[in-house]
Amino acid sequence: MGVARTGIAIGAAALLVGWFGVRDVRAQVNDPSYDPRTAFSESDFNHDGQIDHVEFDERMTDVFFHADANKDGVLSPNECRATLVQSESLDTVDSNHDGTLTLHEFTRAREVDFEQADTNDDGVLKIDEVVTIYERPSKK
Repeated sequence: MGVARTGIAIGAAALLVGWFGVRDVRAQVNDPSYDPRTAFSESDFNHDGQIDHVEFDERMTDVFFHADANKDGVLSPNECRATLVQSESLDTVDSNHDGTLTLHEFTRAREVDFEQADTNDDGVLKIDEVVTIYERPSKK
């Protein structure tokens, strides 16, 4: 249960990465002035009060390309760790086992996070779902 909860928290943190570039989300998680509601609003591109799959995919694509510091088209373990947008083990989402994540592998793994955070199974993330996951303490 702790591993799944950590994965969901990572996905929520990924969603909450702002347009200012990929920053160290770990610092934001521990920063009491960081407001997940503001970050949610920044992710809600059409301002309808929810994050649908298209908005989520756009956000994850943006996170991926900002995280790809050396612009080689894949995320190394260090690039994943720098954004906190990684699974508990890179091996679990690295489907071709090359030690990096392609955009496809990355977004597929994040889609699992979306589905788990969508607690009422309506196909969209609402602010309360994201805030609940974001604020839930992770168990190690």
